[in-house]
Amino acid sequence: MPRFILSLFLLTMYSAHADWQLSTPSSLTFTSTKNTHLVEVHRFTRLEGYVKHNGEAKLQIDLASIDSNIAIRDERMRDLLFKTTQFARAELTARIPEAIVQQAQNGQTVSYDLDGDLWLHGSRQPVSVPVTVVPTADGKVVISNSQPVLLHADAFGLTKGIQALRDIAGLETIGEVVPVHFTLTFAPSTQ
Repeated sequence: MPRFILSLFLLTMYSAHADWQLSTPSSLTFTSTKNTHLVEVHRFTRLEGYVKHNGEAKLQIDLASIDSNIAIRDERMRDLLFKTTQFARAELTARIPEAIVQQAQNGQTVSYDLDGDLWLHGSRQPVSVPVTVVPTADGKVVISNSQPVLLHADAFGLTKGIQALRDIAGLETIGEVVPVHFTLTFAPSTQ
């Protein structure tokens, strides 16, 4: 997920030679559904990302930073689902098209489909997400998805982890398609 976010950041660069770093406020959340009707929101508290002057973008998500507001559930997701000792991060990479970068440089709000690759749990899958890039008055850029990104557990080898969570919690079901939402703020790099 983070990679497509970084790509969006490049779209909003004011200078063709500037590099951008992920800054606050930024958020990446997902919702889970269990026992058919119970929906809960979870977030990751540690994100890193950048957009380089050539349009290369990367977003990294520290999977151990999962925050569901329930400590035992966080521990179970780290150990049984994400297996963070083996797969510590998810990573999104993308490249922002020059035409999109030019529009953002001109101070325009830009909407387009960001294409990239998501690495999660040892698997890589292409992703495409409609995003909106909005330049701010203080020189930052905010990138957010205009539709949820739907991640399918089976595409990333997470089905067994979901089954383990279901069994340990005594649940009838846990949904295997997860909507992801993000709002990422990028600031010019000071380096």
